[in-house]
Amino acid sequence: MDFDYKLSRRRAVTVLGAGLAAPMFFIRNGWAQAKSINVGTYTGPQGEFIRRQVIPKFQSEFGCRVFQTENVTLGQIAILRTQKANPTYSVMFMDDVGVPVAKDEDLIAPLPKDKMPNLANVIPRFVLNDGYAAAFAVSTIAPFYNTQAVKSIETWEDMWDPKYKGRVMLVTPKQTQSVQLLVAATALATKKTFQEAQYLIDSGWEKMAALKPNVQTVYDNNVTAVLQIAQGQADIGGPDFSKTIMPYAMKKAPLAMSAPKEGVFGGVNTVTVVKNCPNPDLAAAFANRMLDDGIQKALAEYVFSAPTVKNITLNAETAAIAAYPESRMDEMKLMTIDWSLINPKRGAIVEKYNQVFGS
Repeated sequence: MDFDYKLSRRRAVTVLGAGLAAPMFFIRNGWAQAKSINVGTYTGPQGEFIRRQVIPKFQSEFGCRVFQTENVTLGQIAILRTQKANPTYSVMFMDDVGVPVAKDEDLIAPLPKDKMPNLANVIPRFVLNDGYAAAFAVSTIAPFYNTQAVKSIETWEDMWDPKYKGRVMLVTPKQTQSVQLLVAATALATKKTFQEAQYLIDSGWEKMAALKPNVQTVYDNNVTAVLQIAQGQADIGGPDFSKTIMPYAMKKAPLAMSAPKEGVFGGVNTVTVVKNCPNPDLAAAFANRMLDDGIQKALAEYVFSAPTVKNITLNAETAAIAAYPESRMDEMKLMTIDWSLINPKRGAIVEKYNQVFGS
């Protein structure tokens, strides 16, 4: 008997119309359709990039909704703590300083390798804390300066130069960059490398106190400080992230990041998946997207940070600035803090910092 295609098609339509839903495999990423996740990202240019360049396409491809809020690492940790029993966030960005805290407090889950194929291409040093976080961007942390007032900063010691009396803006101890400053001060005082100095930070406070005559103010708002220094209200700022400074410098603001001979610190931005989060598969997909080659290249070129995956070709403008590839990280003496050592001391460091610069 001949096959009646039209009749069979009508019957199929009739059956589907009778209440059977079309199988989700007919829809790309059908498992994600109509689901949603809350994602906690950074503030500033990086948060703007996520909002404009990552989320819209991700939502389109997965048929989902992504709700973004912007915060800093300590704020992210505070949210996770308050929501531990019933998380509303699925993905949380945090600096490497926050990862051991979040892991030890059971706030985040191991990254699911089987659902995050891009993890295989991450530079090994940037898969952190036994796979609980993956870095997606690395900025340098160093002093920045007004190029109309300062020729260059060749050494961290320049921040102590008497010619900058009352012309230095320091980052608040609430932000982790204050720890890098203490390590740098300790290195100068003890003649040790940064790597060695982090274990001797109690020896750095006399050197920190010697910086006080140069300090105009201690700032909380990074963007405001950047604009004030660009306007000539101070000469040197920080230390701070290149991802914060360079977008303004590339728009012709009279600003520059330094690369002191002693080295620079790595500002490591990571993505984590919240433990017991809503829609964990969608969370894994979003975390995986942050490690996609295209996103890595575009983000690096947007905020002048270093990618964390291998074999990215950056445009000439970004390549001249970013600590990438891995061989250049070593050339720049990029050092990352041992936060498992420093974190238990953070309260004492903040208190001492306030005593030194607040009195």
